[in-house]
Amino acid sequence: MPPRSFTLIALATALLFTALSGPLAAAVPGTLLELGKLEQEPVRVLSTEFAAKLQQDLGSRAADFATFGPKAVFQQMLQEHLTGSVRSRGVKYASVDSHGHPRTYSGRVFLPDRAAGTPPAQVPLVIYQHGTETRRTFTSYYGKGDETLFGALGAALCGFAVAMPDGDGMGADPSPEKHAYCQGKTTATCLIDLIRAVQGDVGGQRIFDEDNYVWDGRLFIVGYSEGGYIALAAVQELATNPAYRDLRLTGAACMGGPFDFAKATRELLAEARTPYSRPYIPAYFVAAWEELYPGEVSLQAALNPKLLASVPGQGNISQWLEGTLGGNEITPLIQARITGNKEEAVPARSLMNEAWLKAHVETPSSRLNQLLDANSLVGAWAPPPTLPVLLAHDPYDDTVGFGNTQALFDSWTRHGANPLGIIRLAAGTRGTGHVGGAIVSIPSAFIWIDAGMPRSLMAMAGSRIKEAILANTPESLAEGMEVATAMALEDRDQNRALLPLSKIQVGPGAGNRPYNVSFDDKLWLTGKVKFYTISRTPLYPRQPITPGTGGYTRFAGQIKKMSDTLSINPNTVYYMAVYPEKFTVALTLKFAGASPGGKTFTVNIKQLKNKLVGRRSPALFNISSDFKPHINQATYEAMPEALKVEKPFITLP
Repeated sequence: MPPRSFTLIALATALLFTALSGPLAAAVPGTLLELGKLEQEPVRVLSTEFAAKLQQDLGSRAADFATFGPKAVFQQMLQEHLTGSVRSRGVKYASVDSHGHPRTYSGRVFLPDRAAGTPPAQVPLVIYQHGTETRRTFTSYYGKGDETLFGALGAALCGFAVAMPDGDGMGADPSPEKHAYCQGKTTATCLIDLIRAVQGDVGGQRIFDEDNYVWDGRLFIVGYSEGGYIALAAVQELATNPAYRDLRLTGAACMGGPFDFAKATRELLAEARTPYSRPYIPAYFVAAWEELYPGEVSLQAALNPKLLASVPGQGNISQWLEGTLGGNEITPLIQARITGNKEEAVPARSLMNEAWLKAHVETPSSRLNQLLDANSLVGAWAPPPTLPVLLAHDPYDDTVGFGNTQALFDSWTRHGANPLGIIRLAAGTRGTGHVGGAIVSIPSAFIWIDAGMPRSLMAMAGSRIKEAILANTPESLAEGMEVATAMALEDRDQNRALLPLSKIQVGPGAGNRPYNVSFDDKLWLTGKVKFYTISRTPLYPRQPITPGTGGYTRFAGQIKKMSDTLSINPNTVYYMAVYPEKFTVALTLKFAGASPGGKTFTVNIKQLKNKLVGRRSPALFNISSDFKPHINQATYEAMPEALKVEKPFITLP
């Protein structure tokens, strides 16, 4: 036998022995495999694509909601803190997939800036998990991703070390497998292994190198949307799996997620009439679960044949979900295939095969329902009293229903977990939208962590982020942002009106001229006043009619300091809400006729008892001598959900 052939046989035998005996086995999960160079480049404050997503999410609302644009609400909020550079390092680390096979996952760690020659920065570690992304490489490792900016924000503003996992099947993961959408065990493992990896070293290099950064031992997990689901799955895994006893979690914020995944999925797929704004999600779910549970979930059997048909030049649903197209690109393809019109929204049920739905979704004992139940995070587990977990959700979210968070909160309450409460991400009487909810809730979570995780978020009132939000938000929306970032979690909220929606009937006045409303600058001021009109059309889908008004509340304006003036129109009905400051109200409103000879009326408003709305606290009104129009004494109880005034509270001539 020639020497070369002998060499090849010997090499093959050695490789076979190595494979069987395992000396070259894969790295232990949680091992840091690659630590990229320290990058310090200017952050792109707002990608054009994310701006479009936000605008689309809010575009279906009324015209006056259009001011909730991406530049005003998001870019201005962040640019104050991210106009410079933020340090970060790309990472790769070892983990395993749903079948236990070795995988290499990726992510990025953002670090606070520090001046040369200064002592090393003592920093907490915050793991921030992004939401659903259908493009495999649109992730933090590659310097992309819609939510990567939030990782930079946490580092730049709060001084956190923020580690962002790209997720299984995403980023630099070389496997062709899809991301394990809402499969708790796999996604939690991917996140937890990053916690271990960022504490390790590779080639003698470390993130926490003792010279520049020192981990202070605090560990937090934050996530929104599917990221909120993954964050909670990781919290549960850390709390229940003995293998993670060495990883002690300090707190978590799990927001806007499909926590009650089984119920949410069944309800979504059952909906045959209401259009669903993100139809790619149920298709993405089925495609991912086909790989997770081979032989039990089938894309070919589950989806509408129209989506499966391959059309020349257009492809089919399998190709659209290969990982190169974003959700906003897949949605019109789905809509065009089902309706013939790419702009026509479709209900989630229209994506599915009816026979498959009946056999697998609508049959309670089906294997699919067993798998769905197994991946629901609402059930027997609740966080221990020593572990603070913050919840946040938009009550009007039509992408991931608020019922997911409510069910989680109710379950925890039944188990005696004493949960903090839920931040309701409503901009006044309007929903933030699913994308808009991220803009409010993620900074709120960072505020909460930075403030020491208070049980009442009122402790965050002086936060730098809250001030930045309010300073750079259009006046018509400042109200909603203030509520969202300062909501009390123990059923006490200074932003709730002491006297809500008191009716003001404005007559023609002198020559049909408006009245100018202001505070009397001669008296002490503690409180603010907001004015609303009533719209006959809702401002967002399924907005409830305001009790006692016959219409939908529309924010008109507010006065909150002595120099403020608000013009109210003649022949119009307004509703006034009085808000306390430091739990007290003492102010005088002045209604001045704008025309020559117009009369001026004043009303003094004082708080009778130092209690808030919902605590059965009536307000006492002292009427000044020059106020002669019809006045109804406030003898009703000021309740947050019902309007108890039968007649106009104030009637201006």
